[in-house]
Amino acid sequence: MPSPAGPSTGERETSSLRRLLAKALFVLNPAARAREIAALRARMAELEGARREAARKIDETWREIERLRDERAPRLETRADRVEDALRELQGAVEHVRDARIQPVECRLDRLELAVAEAGSVAAEVRDERLPAAVRRGDALIDRLADELEEVASLVERMLRREPLPVVEASPAEEELAAALAEIQPALVETFRGSEADIAHRLDRYLPVLRDKGPVLDLGCGRGELLVLLREAGVEATGIEGDPALAQAARRRGLKVLEGDVRSVLGQQEASSLGAVTAIHLLEHLDPVRLLEVLHEAYRVLRPGGVLIAECPNPHNLRVGASLFWLDPTHRRPLLPETLRVFLEVAGFVPGESEFLHPFPPEQRLDDGPGAGGEGGEALSRLAKRLDELLNGPRDFSLRAVKPVAQSE
Repeated sequence: MPSPAGPSTGERETSSLRRLLAKALFVLNPAARAREIAALRARMAELEGARREAARKIDETWREIERLRDERAPRLETRADRVEDALRELQGAVEHVRDARIQPVECRLDRLELAVAEAGSVAAEVRDERLPAAVRRGDALIDRLADELEEVASLVERMLRREPLPVVEASPAEEELAAALAEIQPALVETFRGSEADIAHRLDRYLPVLRDKGPVLDLGCGRGELLVLLREAGVEATGIEGDPALAQAARRRGLKVLEGDVRSVLGQQEASSLGAVTAIHLLEHLDPVRLLEVLHEAYRVLRPGGVLIAECPNPHNLRVGASLFWLDPTHRRPLLPETLRVFLEVAGFVPGESEFLHPFPPEQRLDDGPGAGGEGGEALSRLAKRLDELLNGPRDFSLRAVKPVAQSE
């Protein structure tokens, strides 16, 4: 028996030896090795069967994949081709719509916008300018027709009553002078007044002032150039002309022209009934007494704030005052702007600044020539310029005067 203190050394060695011997006997035992080898082979056989089963299943899977591929892939490819073809057709249709439809529509829209803008501009012009002008012209024609109808009705009524019509008998001297002037005046107008287009171009400068001053009365209207401009601008206007041939010619153009002496016809107009009175190359035909009478009558017929526009030959120009002024034998005497200003103030007007117009063409002006240099040359140049102003400066002057608003008739 072992001692209480534990196995001895000899016992431990004997035990180890026994274990080593058992291991050696086990390794060298053929039956045990055979059983182990058989177990390993059985395990290997099971693994081989599992491998073969897995390979079989893999083959079946691949065959199924190939079958599915062979069966469905063509249909998928066909559907994909159809979808691609449909997409191409859709893209082509979109491009066709963009190129063939949208761009022309955009161009038409652009043209339509331009047309609408132009139509709006024309409509605004018609609304703001042409329509009011046409209305004013229509009103003026209606008023003129009413006046003429009233005059005709008065004459018919007097004829039905067998009343004598008023006829002013002229003296033999007046008839002789009127006949002589009637014969020569048209020729003078054609020769020295200038072409109608030239006169109309010169009178354009007065339209901005007269456009809002209707009705306008043009004294000595002649062929009616200013009346035509005012009619085209839609401004109501009437003319006074003493020459029967010129007055009749103006009436044939549809202009309202009163025939007779300026002073007498002015006296027949209502007080404060006009917005403007014009006297273009008329006042130089009047003597001082008649000139002042005409200015007083013009003041009377103008409403407060009305304007008088006068244009006359410029006597400060030596060629005009000493020569060209006397081409017209009906001219009385040259009228200086300073003198006309005094007449206007006496008549009650407030005259503005004189405006000098229509200088002689440049080819008629003096040539200074090469400068002489020095003080003498500068003095000679200044003298030449002054002489050029006196000889070739403005041929006419214009003077505007206003009837004061604060003063009463």
